[in-house]
Formats: sequence, structure tokens, C-alpha cells
Amino acid sequence: MSLKKEEKDKIKEFLLKTISIGENPYKAMENNFKISRQTVSKYLNELVEKNYITKNSKGNYAINFYISESKIYKNKNLEEDIVYDELIKKYEIDKKNNVKHILVYAFTEMLNNAIEHSEGTEISIHYTENYFNIFVIIKDNGIGIFRKIVRDHNLKNENEAIFELKKGKLTSDAENHSGEGIFFTSKVVDYFLISSFNKTFSSGSNEYFYNIEENKEKCIKGTEVILILNKNTERTTKEIFDEYTSDDFVFNKTKITVHLAKDYLGHDFVSRSLAKRILMNVEKFKIIVLDFENIDNIGQGFADEVFRVFKNKNPDITIVPVNMNEEIEFMINRAMKNNLK
Repeated sequence: MSLKKEEKDKIKEFLLKTISIGENPYKAMENNFKISRQTVSKYLNELVEKNYITKNSKGNYAINFYISESKIYKNKNLEEDIVYDELIKKYEIDKKNNVKHILVYAFTEMLNNAIEHSEGTEISIHYTENYFNIFVIIKDNGIGIFRKIVRDHNLKNENEAIFELKKGKLTSDAENHSGEGIFFTSKVVDYFLISSFNKTFSSGSNEYFYNIEENKEKCIKGTEVILILNKNTERTTKEIFDEYTSDDFVFNKTKITVHLAKDYLGHDFVSRSLAKRILMNVEKFKIIVLDFENIDNIGQGFADEVFRVFKNKNPDITIVPVNMNEEIEFMINRAMKNNLK
């Protein structure tokens, strides 16, 4: 009995996903579809012929990077849109419109950062695709993004720089840059990673995390940005901008994942001083979402500093706490009630 095209496509998609996570395609098919081993072999051979997968001498299959292009540029009079047109635009042809918009936005924003802020002399770009994803790597030989932020903003260390970067609107050149590029790029792609010397800043789906972390260089001299974009994503740049901008298109909202403060700043959520460090430079926003997921408790001083003292000093800023347990909610409500006395 011959299968319909939709059924064949479903089987091939299943085979590709199975191979992408390192499982045996024959065993997986046996457990999920009632088709013969001979038919599975036929479909696998078709995928090999299309260059979607490779087969090694031991008979093992792997997802193939069937597009791969690299180039090193001198960082002199370089323009990100021209580089995009030269290196990547030709690969837009089979992409969905929303994917094209994300790709051009993320690529040009990150390349512009390297051109204008890295203080490096060379920038290398690597573009690859497999059946599921687009991968972009932009690497420079400059000062290093986190070290530059520490220097330009008089921060204590690179961990503070990473924490500030996650908030958004961080720029060392306010006249020419809004500080939005890294923030929004990290939201529109499926996985985002900045590595610089021994520090990293990542965002996105954990399904990419382990493979990238295991295979990247231990110490990046300069800055390396890795972007991964799923070719079938339904996400749009518009929905991401809408989430963090007001009706008049101003970038006025940020989300602070509170548990990262402990990771990067190294303290529990007890003191006023840590609260001040978490809220440093947030006056540029109108809405601040504080995400307390994975936080068990906060101190009275911490809660008072955020929800009474800061609020009194900045009455036009709205702080929205989310993902609180009962203990944290009690401390926040207590601080807010004290504000009403």
C-alpha cells in the first residue's frame, strides 16, 4: 500500500527530528509507525540524496549542514546591510517572510555592534543551515563586550555588565544608539549567546544550550555572538516589539529575572544594597516586570527598597511582580502597605 504525500512528509520529518537528537531512526520508527525496515531505509536514502542528512562508514546518520559560508572582513568602512546582501540575502529565497525579517534584523543589529563598538580590526562571519535551523556566528578580535561595558559604565565587574545588558537600553553611545539591539535580538531568535573571554550571556530555548556550550571555544578573545533561528518559527519581530514598547512605539518595558541577580551579583535577596543594584539604570523604563520564579524568599530591607523607597522616588514607574510564592507576596504587600501610611 502506497502512502499519501502528507504521510510520507510526516515520516520524513519524524526521521529528521529523531536523527537530530541522536536516536536510532530504525528503532524510533518501529515504535511509532507501522512500516517496514525496507521502507525506512528508502526514506533515509532520499534524505541523504537531498543532503538533509549524512551517513558515516559505521552506518550512523547525522543532520547535515548543507549550507555553509564564512568570510573574514577588515573592520574598516564596513556596512552591515552590504555584508548581509553579499553573504546571506541569496539564502532568503525559500524562507518564510517572518523568518526573513528576523534574520535581517538580528544579523544587521549584531554586526553593527561589532563594527561600531568592538574596537577590533577584524570581524569573521559564519552562516550555516540545516533542515531545521539557521546558525549565524559573528566574531571580532576587539576589547570584549563585557569588559567594554565595565569600562564605559564604571561597573565593578563583568558579571554586573551582563546583568545590566539583560535589562536593555544599555549603550556607551547614547547619541547614536538606543541600546535596544542586543535586548531585542535576544528575544526574536530561538537561541542567543554572547561569549567574551571567560564570560557568557545566553537567552532562548534550552534545547540548543548543551550542544552549543559543549562545542564552543573555552575562551573567546574578543566577542562572539551566536544566533540560532528555527526556520519554521511563527514568531515575528512585530510581536516582540509590541510586548516591550508602548502605543507610541517607545521601548519602555523591561523584565528582570530576579534569580539571575544571585548568579551574576552573588548575594541573596535580603539587603537594600542588592535591591539598589538590581534596579540600577531602570529609570529609563516605565514598566518593570520583576520575575521571582525560583526565588524562595526576600528580606524586609530588599522588599522595602524596591516597593516603597524606589516607588516613592519614581512614582511614574510601574513595578509588576510576577511568579511569587506566598512568602514573597506577603513581604511585597507589607512594603506596599507601609508606603500608604
